[in-house]
Amino acid sequence: MGFFQLNAHRSDASRSALARTPVEKLFWESESEAEYTIGWVRITLGIALFASGLLVSSGTTELTQENNLNQLRAAALITVFAFLALGITSFLLVVSGRFRPWMAFVLVTGDAAILGVSLYFALHGIGLAGNWVAALPTIWAVPLLLAVGALRYRPLVQIWATTATMIAVVGVASVLGFRLSPSGIETPPIGALGESVGRLFSLPAYLMRAVMLMLIGLTTAFAMARSRRLLVREVSETARRANLARFLPAEIAPLVGENDVATWRQGRRQQGTVLFIDIRGFTAYAEKLDPGRLSIFISSFRRRVMRATEAFGGVIDKFIGDGALVVFGIPEPQSDDCARAIACAHRLLALMDQWNIKRGFDPPVRVGIGIHSGELYYGLVGDDQRLEFTVLGDTVNVAAKIEQATKRFDTALLASETVVLRARQQCSWEAVCREPLGGRGEHVAVFAYTGTKPAG
Repeated sequence: MGFFQLNAHRSDASRSALARTPVEKLFWESESEAEYTIGWVRITLGIALFASGLLVSSGTTELTQENNLNQLRAAALITVFAFLALGITSFLLVVSGRFRPWMAFVLVTGDAAILGVSLYFALHGIGLAGNWVAALPTIWAVPLLLAVGALRYRPLVQIWATTATMIAVVGVASVLGFRLSPSGIETPPIGALGESVGRLFSLPAYLMRAVMLMLIGLTTAFAMARSRRLLVREVSETARRANLARFLPAEIAPLVGENDVATWRQGRRQQGTVLFIDIRGFTAYAEKLDPGRLSIFISSFRRRVMRATEAFGGVIDKFIGDGALVVFGIPEPQSDDCARAIACAHRLLALMDQWNIKRGFDPPVRVGIGIHSGELYYGLVGDDQRLEFTVLGDTVNVAAKIEQATKRFDTALLASETVVLRARQQCSWEAVCREPLGGRGEHVAVFAYTGTKPAG
């Protein structure tokens, strides 16, 4: 059974107690999963140490007295059961939801203690001194335990594990002393080869081994600290982007995440094209629908607006009840903004016709669309709790009034002269009025589409 399956059995009380920030929750889950994995490593290690103990004892029978041989085998059994017990304990702590961060220090201390006891009895049973500790297969459990400890993403635990392990190994070597030949066995004078072997098991060589093991532990602790910092940074940025995405258009949120929010709050003035769309006679529709059906109706309308907007590279600034404000030219204006806005309008009208045929609306759903292009302001407004992307300016006001004019001229699509000229579609449009639509009282020429209706 995997960790996440086992993790599902945690109590509700434990879940609520651990409901912290997203970063803390992520590290907590990582810590629990690490202890679950390390539990399996402890069990595997115990079995491996038991096997290595039997191999060492059978290969050194000529150096070992019968009583000591039995003692060596008993120590191997104790070691395997100790690691099994520690591994099962870590399993139960994780599965039951009782595991807490401070317990990791206790568990790694147990690892070091079991390792030290195993080394001591193995050497003592064979009759070797402490300087022979590096010759035992058991010693290779040290880098294994240090390596698997990197799963925790907790540098302090790793530093303590390194320290406790070194205390255990050095303690065994110190207690048993330094001696080349086994105790109780007389050996001939040591030759050149023996002297070379002796130097490998002398104090200077052991100091070098100890330094290397310490460096392994400290290096993994450094790597864990660096990984933790990177993970915190990435999770924080992801959470920040997710919060922004709750309030900002999908096309804008990634840009804000990559730049300073303060810069976006200052805003920017540039050329842009604004499209307003609104459902005609929506009040009559709303009166006939219950709340559930009304919600479905508005959601279906907005999906069609989003589909058309995405197809032509627009940005939905906001939905306003039964209408929407769409902007082309953000974050950077393009030469074909007006042409894309007109194409988007045609696509919207086609989608409305398809919707009417599919649902059989009676009377059919009708919309009005107004388009204008010019200078506008866009940026972020609000505080950190609720940022809002918005576009402001005379261009927005004129586009809204052109959309309202579709009622007066009983047409679905109107655009300003500026839009028609920039799209280079003069032959497909006809002027219907010239009046002061802007906030400054300037006269704006309004055009209606007279060309052939584009397909779908």
